[in-house]
Amino acid sequence: MVKPAEAEQVTQAASSLLFPELEFGIAPNGTYPSEDFQQVLARIAFDNEFANTGAKAYQLARGDDISCTATRNPLARALLYHLRGLDADAVDEQFDHVREKILTAAARNRVFTRPVDIAIDVHDWLYYGDEGTPHVCTTNPSQGTDCAYKFVTACVVDPSVRFTLASVAIDGSDTDELADALRQLISTVREYVEINRLYLDRGFYRVHLALMLEDLGVEFLMRAPQTNKVQRFIDEHDSDTFVTTYEMARSNPPTGRTTVRLVVVPHRSRGGDHFCLVTNRDLDVGTDVEIARPLAEAYRRRWGIETSYRKITEFLPKTSSPTFSVRLFYFLFAIALYNLWVLTNLIVTSDRAVENDPVVPTALFRVFLGPIPYG
Repeated sequence: MVKPAEAEQVTQAASSLLFPELEFGIAPNGTYPSEDFQQVLARIAFDNEFANTGAKAYQLARGDDISCTATRNPLARALLYHLRGLDADAVDEQFDHVREKILTAAARNRVFTRPVDIAIDVHDWLYYGDEGTPHVCTTNPSQGTDCAYKFVTACVVDPSVRFTLASVAIDGSDTDELADALRQLISTVREYVEINRLYLDRGFYRVHLALMLEDLGVEFLMRAPQTNKVQRFIDEHDSDTFVTTYEMARSNPPTGRTTVRLVVVPHRSRGGDHFCLVTNRDLDVGTDVEIARPLAEAYRRRWGIETSYRKITEFLPKTSSPTFSVRLFYFLFAIALYNLWVLTNLIVTSDRAVENDPVVPTALFRVFLGPIPYG
C-alpha cells in the first residue's frame, strides 16, 4: 500500500524534471515571469482548457483583480505570444531535454534491461480552420472536419513501462514522409532501448517502408489490408489460420518488392472475415496455428497503446491556434506530463504494473503536483 505522502513526494520530484526545462524567450523586463506561464500551462493541460480560461482561473485563484468578462485575458495573450515566437526546432530541443531526464530517471529504476516491443502510430489533432494552413494535413472526415495536425509516436507496449519514447510531426501521409518519420523515431528510440519488435497499423503497409525497416534491422509486425491478392491466399488454404510466404510488391514507379510472411487468423468480431498481418520474421510455415494465433494476440495487445494516447489527450490543452509552434508545444507538453505520470506510478508501484488501475490516477497526480517546482 502506497502512502499518499510518498506518492506526493515522488510526483513533486518527477515534476522537477519538466518545468525547469521550459523556456519561453521572456525578456528581463517582461510583464509576466515564466512561473506564471508554467502555472497556466499546467492548469489548461489538466483541465483540457483554452489558455484564456485557464489564465483567468489561475489569476482568480491567487486573488488577482482581473476582468472576468474580458474577451482576451492579458496573461493568456502573453503566453500565446511567446509560444508563437518559438521556433519549432527550439520547442523540440526543449522537450528532448525533458525526455532525456525522464527516461534517465526511469533507467535508474532498471526498467529497460531487456529488449522492448515498440508500437508506431499516427495521431490526428483535428483542425477546423483553413486547410491551407502550414503543417495541416487532410485526414479521414471526423467530427465535422477533414483537416488535422499529424504526429507519429513511438510507445513502449509493455504495460508496466508504457512510456512514449519519441514523436515526430509530419506534413502528410505519403511514403517518403512516413519513411523519414520512422527513421527519426527508430533512431531516437534506440538511444534508450533495444527494440525487440515494431508494431505498425495498416497505414504503414507499403513495400518501401517494409524494405526500409529491413535495412534498419528492425523486426516488424504490420497490419495488412485484406486485398484481392490476400483474399486469393485465404481462398487457397483449407485452414482459416495459417502462415505463408508472401510477396509485397509495387508495380508502379517507384517499384519495389520484398518477401515477408503473411499471418492470417479469423477475425474475432466479424464472422467470415480475417485478421491479416505481415512480418519480416523468418517464421516456420509448417506450424501455422502455433505461430499465427500468438502473433495475432501479440498484435492485438499492441493496441493497448491507444490507452496511452487517450491518457496523453487527458493532458492536452485546447487551442484554436493555427500556429504550428503552439500546437507542437502543447502536444509535446502533454507527452511530457504523461511520461511523468508513468514514471511516478513506476516508482511508487512495487510490481511496476501501470495498467488499468494505477496507484496514482491522473486526478491524484494533478493534486500531488501542487505548486510547480522551478529551477
